[in-house]
Amino acid sequence: LVMEDVMASMNAAHKPPYLGLLNAIALGESRAGVYLTAWADATADEDLACCLRLVAARETSHGELFKRRLCELGFEVLPKADPGSGRRLAKLADPRISDLEKVGEEREEVDTFGDIERQLADGVFDGMTCNMLTWYIAEERDSGKRLREAYDAVRAKIRGGKKANGHAEKMSAGPSADAEAIMACM
Repeated sequence: LVMEDVMASMNAAHKPPYLGLLNAIALGESRAGVYLTAWADATADEDLACCLRLVAARETSHGELFKRRLCELGFEVLPKADPGSGRRLAKLADPRISDLEKVGEEREEVDTFGDIERQLADGVFDGMTCNMLTWYIAEERDSGKRLREAYDAVRAKIRGGKKANGHAEKMSAGPSADAEAIMACM
């Protein structure tokens, strides 16, 4: 018990200010891996499924690596409830819902990593975390590019008169909330 008290005291004294960020990445990436795998398993579009599986594997790996980094720093992942998770997963796993509805319309690209990159430049993170975040951002940008291309292909099939998942669809008024949620996880 005394050793546990000493470790808790050391952790509190050396608690990095960016633990919340690492925790959020670990949770978000793990969830995105589950969502994308469920969607890949539900789609009849083999090209989309291939892309979704690749990105899902990356997301799952990112979640595990950030969990490991937290442990290396002497902390654990703090779970946080996601009230929309069940609804999101049910929609993405439902093969009766078209890929087009899951994708939504094209949206403007937003760079979600600017703040982290400024913190990297300012030396906020320890060396190992800095290297990990730099690699993570590069891989996330590549995954985002791959998903955008796959989503564009789904939209193009509809515009070209082809059917996605057996349904001729009318375009929605914007990106689906699920597609936005997955991209936000990234």
